Amino acid sequence: MRRKNIFRFLFLVILIYPIFTLFLTVVELDNNSLVLAKEAVLNYQISIWISWLFMVATAVYFKWTHQQDFFFFFTYAFLVLAFGFLGYLSQKLLSNFDLPNKFEDEYSFGVLQAVQHIITSVVLTAFLQAGVWWFTRRWHRN
Repeated sequence: MRRKNIFRFLFLVILIYPIFTLFLTVVELDNNSLVLAKEAVLNYQISIWISWLFMVATAVYFKWTHQQDFFFFFTYAFLVLAFGFLGYLSQKLLSNFDLPNKFEDEYSFGVLQAVQHIITSVVLTAFLQAGVWWFTRRWHRN
């Protein structure tokens, strides 16, 4: 088996953890316990960041050795999708339990939550990608 296929398999295994916590979070949001629902949303957020760590490590290694950005692009897509779901779940948490909110409408908090996390994670990933690109070039050493 080629190394790229092994990395693809690891990426899929890493995706199972956030998908599983997403499922648990959706189930907990339908229950009547605010504490468990908050904990489930927090656990989903933590699972995204843990998966991000492993994805970025794999992407950096593959970019360093093979000069290809496939895994970085996959990581960006994962971040946008996963944090989009986090924004939706955060808004659903507010709506289901009638929590106080500074926004008057039914979607602004979720959108803001998703955009904040997406921007943060994409900027961090882009810095890592640019750093790997920079240090794999010989011209910067002159």
